[in-house]
Amino acid sequence: MNADDSAHFQAVLNEQIFNFVQAAQRHYKTNDLVVMLDLSEEPNDLQAVRRETLATGEVLPAKVKQAFSKQAGEMKKVLGSPEQSFWFLLINEDGEATFAAVNASMLAPGGSA
Repeated sequence: MNADDSAHFQAVLNEQIFNFVQAAQRHYKTNDLVVMLDLSEEPNDLQAVRRETLATGEVLPAKVKQAFSKQAGEMKKVLGSPEQSFWFLLINEDGEATFAAVNASMLAPGGSA
């Protein structure tokens, strides 16, 4: 992820997304999720999918599948608490996708990233 991607992620990540992730973790009974936000579609729906489904599927490019081969929680040395970690796949308005392992500690006090 380059600096432009990082700034775009910071602009998009908010408390609503982290609340969605927590609800999805309870629903799927796992922290091993990929959360997707597609800004190229209206409405901009959030979706959660088990990471393994995307890592072993045929839909994503090899680079993304390789990244998703590990749980986001395995990045805990970089991110902090593995329990609040997840992969975030952002599809921009132009259809280009970026992704990163995200952690709740990235959410700044006051509700914005």
